Amino acid sequence: MLIDIPVCCVQARQLLVTVGLEEPGISSATIKLWDTERVATAATAVTNGAVSAAGSSPPASGVSATLAANVPPFRIQKVFNSKYPESEVTALAVTDRAGSSSGILIAVGLAAGSVYLFNGEAASQKGKLHHTGRLSARPDAGELWKVNALAFTQQRSKQSSAPERTQQSPVGAPGTAPAVSTTSSKLAALTGRATAAATGSAAASEAAAGVPSAQHEGVWLHVVTEAQTLVYHMADLSKTILDQQGLHCGSCAVVRDGVLLVARDDALYEYTTDTRAGCTAFDGIKQGLGLLKRYLYVATDDTSLDGAASSQLHIVDVRNKLVAGSFPVQGLQAVVVGPGGLAAVGAGGKLMRYYEVELNTQLEVLFKRSLHKLALDLAICCDASPELIAAIRQRWGDHLYAKAEYEAAMGQYLETIGHLEPSYVIRRFLDAQRIHSLTRYLEELHARGLAGADHTTLLLNCYTKLKDVAKLDAFIHRDSNSNSSRKGHTRSGSTGAAGMAVLYAAANAARRQGGPAAEPSGEPTPKFDMETAFKVLRSAGYAAHALSVAERAGQPEWMLDVLLEDMASYVEALAFIGMLSRPQKACALQRYGKLLIPAAPDDTTALLMDLCMPPPPDASASADSDDSYVASVADFAHLYTDRPTRLLYLCEYILFNSSGSPPNEQLLYHTLLELYLAEKLVDDEQEQGGATQVAPQARRDKARDLLQRGWQPHMAQPIYDPEHALVLCRQHNYTPGLVLLYDKKRLHKEVLAVHMAAQDYEGLIAACIQYGDAASGGEPQLWADALEYLCKQPGDCSEPVSQVLQHIEAKRVLPPLVVLQTLATNNQLKVSLVKDYVAHQLQAENAEVSKDRETIARLQQETAATKAEAIKLKTQPHVFQNSRCAATGQSLELPVVHFLCGHSFNLRSLGENDRECPLCAAEFKRVLDIRRNMRAGALKPDEFFTQLDASADGFAVVAEHFGRGLMNMTAQSMASQGATL
Repeated sequence: MLIDIPVCCVQARQLLVTVGLEEPGISSATIKLWDTERVATAATAVTNGAVSAAGSSPPASGVSATLAANVPPFRIQKVFNSKYPESEVTALAVTDRAGSSSGILIAVGLAAGSVYLFNGEAASQKGKLHHTGRLSARPDAGELWKVNALAFTQQRSKQSSAPERTQQSPVGAPGTAPAVSTTSSKLAALTGRATAAATGSAAASEAAAGVPSAQHEGVWLHVVTEAQTLVYHMADLSKTILDQQGLHCGSCAVVRDGVLLVARDDALYEYTTDTRAGCTAFDGIKQGLGLLKRYLYVATDDTSLDGAASSQLHIVDVRNKLVAGSFPVQGLQAVVVGPGGLAAVGAGGKLMRYYEVELNTQLEVLFKRSLHKLALDLAICCDASPELIAAIRQRWGDHLYAKAEYEAAMGQYLETIGHLEPSYVIRRFLDAQRIHSLTRYLEELHARGLAGADHTTLLLNCYTKLKDVAKLDAFIHRDSNSNSSRKGHTRSGSTGAAGMAVLYAAANAARRQGGPAAEPSGEPTPKFDMETAFKVLRSAGYAAHALSVAERAGQPEWMLDVLLEDMASYVEALAFIGMLSRPQKACALQRYGKLLIPAAPDDTTALLMDLCMPPPPDASASADSDDSYVASVADFAHLYTDRPTRLLYLCEYILFNSSGSPPNEQLLYHTLLELYLAEKLVDDEQEQGGATQVAPQARRDKARDLLQRGWQPHMAQPIYDPEHALVLCRQHNYTPGLVLLYDKKRLHKEVLAVHMAAQDYEGLIAACIQYGDAASGGEPQLWADALEYLCKQPGDCSEPVSQVLQHIEAKRVLPPLVVLQTLATNNQLKVSLVKDYVAHQLQAENAEVSKDRETIARLQQETAATKAEAIKLKTQPHVFQNSRCAATGQSLELPVVHFLCGHSFNLRSLGENDRECPLCAAEFKRVLDIRRNMRAGALKPDEFFTQLDASADGFAVVAEHFGRGLMNMTAQSMASQGATL
């Protein structure tokens, strides 16, 4: 059967283009343009009305006639004129022009081997189509020149940035694309689809008339004749012969993704705009070729020997070289592609529908046949989700693993990263024989940034077991901006440490100036857990690599761990610490001082001296900044257990060179005092004949100076803890320190106890002289204690006892009786020792006794006279013979007042006070006050006993209070004295 009307559809323009005959004869051939929306709406209405009226589907001819009457075309153009000779129309192709909003380009193929080109506006009602050119497709020899297929394709120009819009152009027999040669235009109209529709995009628009020009740059027209396959560049109408084979069936050519597919009896051929791209072997006489999603449907002639018409409909996946299905169709009339699948019209109008099963069902079938590669390609073609593709690769990997093809299996597992749990793969490759595959997988995990700490540990363990230093270096320095320098750093730990120190110094300088402190390495963050990598490398013995990781991480603690504990690079470690900020220095020295001080005591101590002293004043540094930080010696004293001499120098330097009070000044005093009092300060190198030992006596002399420095006379309390200092002095038997501290605390008896314990007689006597003088506020009891101590000594103490007696006698600090009783306790003392003392005391006593007797006699006489006068006053009259006033010296005039004291006064001279003599009142009042005070003191027995206990001469205290009448204070006497007063 022949096609009645070639049809093309321009979907972007909603345009249907047909070529047909208005009346019998090819001269009446015309091109008509239809509005697809109006055609589809009218077709639906006509079909529904006919079905309602007849109760069954109407014939196609009736529907076509009704549509032709109800939906006229909006543009008609004759194909032939005097310049364009007549010939049978065999093919049609249409493309819209990208440079115009409504322009189209139409190509009409003829049986005479020519192609007529039309150009015009499609949207405007006044627009017209014009002949723009004629192409000759005839071969140089032969008579096979019929044009059986046309197709427009488009390639994006190099200058254009617009995306390529290559569309499938209608090719095949006159106006058919997904249709066999038996397809009719009426059936296409009934289904509302433009059978054999294909459109392409033009790169530029042309003028309304004229020949094609450079505006069609990138637009190509494929022409397939009976003898050749050609392509024309529409910009200059140049022709290129792609193949010397043509096509006898017009419906066996289609454009897909800008490539022309031609179905010949032996194979499916592909053509680009330059050459033949390839072919797929596929035998059979072809009846039709079309597109179905990612598939091609191919209709082949399967007519039997008895002449019964039969066809085979093949669904082919060209990309995967797969025949998805083959279906026999009796009397194939047409093939129509729809959204739901494929429909084929067979003999008697039988309609058969074919649809694609779900992707999962297809995959299961392929899995059962172990066609994992094909399943993967199928999923990729179907744009399956990444999870589904990963699941396919997992099953493929499991299949290869079961076949012991471990490398191939790992290749599939690598593609599942990000979807498949890594532990699933890792467990399968933990065997030592598969360590290389496991290493590949772990490397890819890290490359994608999906590795955890455990993965990093495992990968580094793999490298170390394989002893693959090159890969270890590459892993550590991945994403590094300076791999060459890093490798050098790996070979030499000291070089890397010095470089890192310089970087930290630069960072500190930037921070002091207020600038940003960048990362030490200035590199992007690695895609692995650096802490884990550092630990694994250290445990495996790769110290240089661990140092490199620590440097990239910018962790000073890690670097110092490696430099000191693994590499023993003490000099480099100290240089690095010196470049840190002051708080970081303090932390580093606290942590690593035990290692640094034995190895480099002088350098470490010098670093601590600088750290514990206030830095030079800096106007730009704030009080809270790191540069103003001052460390305390207390945080580092424990590090000098084996180096006490260095600790001594450190404490002296800080204490004696600080302008103000250093931190923990009290602890500095305590530490330095303990070091001064130590018997020996022996460092390890001193034991080996190194440094010179400091003289103990020189240190002890410094101890007394230190105690005096910390407790100066103007200080109410010392800087150090006196109790702690006393404990240290007692512990080390340091007498000068004890004496100084007891003296400051005014504990004089304890001073004597110190001299007594040391059997220092001279010091004992000197202490008694200093503290036992009562005139200066001293304690005379100290002499008694000293004398008692000397008398109890087992040896000959005559000399110190004699000195004590001389001082006691000179200052009369003790009663002789007390002295003699004390001396009597020592049977070894000779009488000659106390002979002079006793003689002197007796002489003094006799002198005092004589003096006291004279005083007594005088007082007795005065008392007797006073008593006689009192009796006389009481018993005899007293004659007053005064003639003048005792107050004014004037002559006495009545009234006159006479007092028993013998004074007389004019009454006017006394005023209101005529009860007592104004001349004797003051003396009388003094006597009364004395008596009153004596009585009041007699009433305070506690005061009496306190004075008795405190006095060295208790007899004198008793005599004094006896004179005050303490022993006469009875209740009756107190009552009578109160009445008298």
